[in-house]
Formats: sequence, C-alpha cells, structure tokens
Amino acid sequence: MSRKLITITLCILLAACNMPGQTPSTENPQAWFDMPLPDTVFYPPNPCQIIAHGASSSGIATFEISINGTFVSTNSTPDSKEDLATLKTACPTLSPGKNIIEVRVKDNSGLWSDPTQTIVFLAGNDNNSTSPTATATVSPTPAFQGIITITPNATRVIPPRATDSPTPAFQGIITITPTVTPVITSTSQTSTGISIERISTNLVYLGDASCGTLEITFTARATAPNGIKVAVLFYRFQTVNSTTEFQSIVMNPIGGDLYERTLNPTSLLGGVIPFDQATLQYQIVIQQNNGDTSLRTPVLSDIAVQACGRVTTACSSYTDERTCIANGCSWVNIPGTVPIFECRNP
Repeated sequence: MSRKLITITLCILLAACNMPGQTPSTENPQAWFDMPLPDTVFYPPNPCQIIAHGASSSGIATFEISINGTFVSTNSTPDSKEDLATLKTACPTLSPGKNIIEVRVKDNSGLWSDPTQTIVFLAGNDNNSTSPTATATVSPTPAFQGIITITPNATRVIPPRATDSPTPAFQGIITITPTVTPVITSTSQTSTGISIERISTNLVYLGDASCGTLEITFTARATAPNGIKVAVLFYRFQTVNSTTEFQSIVMNPIGGDLYERTLNPTSLLGGVIPFDQATLQYQIVIQQNNGDTSLRTPVLSDIAVQACGRVTTACSSYTDERTCIANGCSWVNIPGTVPIFECRNP
C-alpha cells in the first residue's frame, strides 16, 4: 500500500471518530433558587420553604441541600428523565442570625452543578449572629409627578392610585433601589432615628369586610440631623410558596415627628385573593434633605394577612401551556441556557 493511500485512510478514520453524535455532552447541569429570597428575615415560627430548580439535557437525578457549609439531605426527583426538575421542601433548621442555604443538582450522567446559594436570617438573641445593614440609593428630581420607582430586583413604575394621595410636603420623585438586607436590631426611639410607634392591627383581611378589618395603619416617629425630606413605607407579601417584590408608598406627616400611612391589601392586589394566608413584610425608610437614607427600620414580618372569600387562582400556579392559556394567562419563555417557560398574568 502506498504512503499516500495510508495517509488518506488515516484521515477518514480520524474524521469518523469525531462525527456529530459521537462526542458526549460536557455541558454541566444548572441549579437555582426561587425561594427563599436572599436576605429574608424569619421570625419563629414563621415557615421557611425551599423552592429550587435544576436543569440538564441529561435529566436531573438528585438535589443536594447544605446549610452553612454542612450537608443536610439528598432529594431524588420523581421523574429523572425531565430536563427541568423542581424541588419543594421545608428549609433545614435555621440558626439565629445569618444562614447560608446551598443547593446543587446531579444529572443522570453523573455530573454535578455548581452550588447555588441564598442567605436568610433567623431573628433571635444570638450575639454572634450577623446583622447586615440595608443600603439604598435615592435620586431626587426637582418636580414631583406622583410616581415612585422601586427596583429591588428590576425597575418597576407604580402609578399612583386614587386612594394614595402624595403628601403635600414632598416635592420630588424618589427612586430607591434597596438591597433589602434587613437589620436585626431594636427600633426604639433615640434622639436621632426612626421607630414604629403604632400598628393598628396585626391581622388584616383580604377580600370581604365581613371577616374583619381590610386596612392597616402604620405610624412612625422620625428625627434626623439634616431634616427629613420624605418617609417611605416599603411592603411585600410572603406566602409559604412565594414572595412578591417590594413596593413603596410615601407616608404622610401628621404633626410633630410623626408620619402615617394606611394600606388596604385588597386594593393593593387589585381586588383578587391570590392566597389563603400571607405575612405582610414592611420597612420604613427616611430620606434626609441631604439625600442620606441610612435611617430605616428593620424589615419586619409581624402582620398576618388572611383571605376572606374564595381564593383567586394566580396565573403562576399553572404549569402547562394549555391550562395557562385557557385561563387567560400568558405562557412566557424565560431567556436562559435551557428553555424555561412560565405562566404569568397577561
């Protein structure tokens, strides 16, 4: 056999070894958290639930959970052939203060994903617990247009409602981008600072007024060395399965050092009843005349929201395209390495 023929034969054999479909995939699986959200503060016995996802073209076999660097459990998936798997389970036992929860997944080819983590806090008396301080950036502008833009995760513009009249003393649009890292400290009043003076109720109803009060009024006392430009109330709803984004509303000065605001959860949620029970989390932030926003309360979770009437099914509860669209919702493709779809409000 000639040298030229031998060379051609070797080239053909090498090419055959590298034909499409012969090389195994080296793409690693991916894992991510839906809940709990980063920097959430839990107050015993406030429940904590993990909702996480894993994705791999080889299918997801198991989820592994660790807390504060210590392995806790391994959870097998009910259908390991699916490209996208969901884990729903109770959180591991939390320690007072800072807790780092990690999740990673293994696919059917034996590959592990990189760990993904979320940091939460358990309120308690542990002197060694970490109490991070919330941060915010406030950018006032000359003329008030009745719009407050808050972007804890993504920028959203919240139009003013008929019942939400802005305080006459505030002249400016406030744009706040909180990191939402709660402070586990006392809110007692000092010569300079902010405190919660009164909450009208710790149980507010959603839907029908026949069960009880539909409104809750927040009263705060605040003093600041550079004068107070505006007091802002942040709030969100947390259920066992989900947490809404933080929204904000300007508080009204009522004389002296006092500020007040009344919320109606039924109105805030557009008249629907998306859950049976939830916790109303809130924080009050003061902006001084020089732009400083370091004066703020912790993110508190001591108000229960109870449904009064039939729960209105949320679009996010539908997990297949046909049911989603049949109920007037939108089937949305979420950009990413692995195609992921989610049912959302139209």
